[in-house]
Amino acid sequence: MARYLIVDSRDLTEYTNGRYIQKVASKLKEDGNEVTLFLIENGVIAARKGGDIGKNLTDLSKRGAKVMVDDISCKARGVAQLADGVTQSNVDQLADLITEGSDKVIWY
Repeated sequence: MARYLIVDSRDLTEYTNGRYIQKVASKLKEDGNEVTLFLIENGVIAARKGGDIGKNLTDLSKRGAKVMVDDISCKARGVAQLADGVTQSNVDQLADLITEGSDKVIWY
């Protein structure tokens, strides 16, 4: 199976199709693929602890997908506490995932 990297730079709560990204990640994982969902810029807002989408991200993580957020984006947007299963990362790791750690990249 393939290694998918899904990068989200948009607030998943702001757009009507924001939940679609979660469904894509979930379906890819369900089909046996390795999935990393990396939230950057306004995308990190969805990873706040206690939010509805944060709970969805926790569920996605429990099913085996990696859910990561950019540390600088979190600081800039005041996101101090992350939903369970969401790990903090940085753009260096994102660059590594894009160039070496993924077969397919989807940027939303």
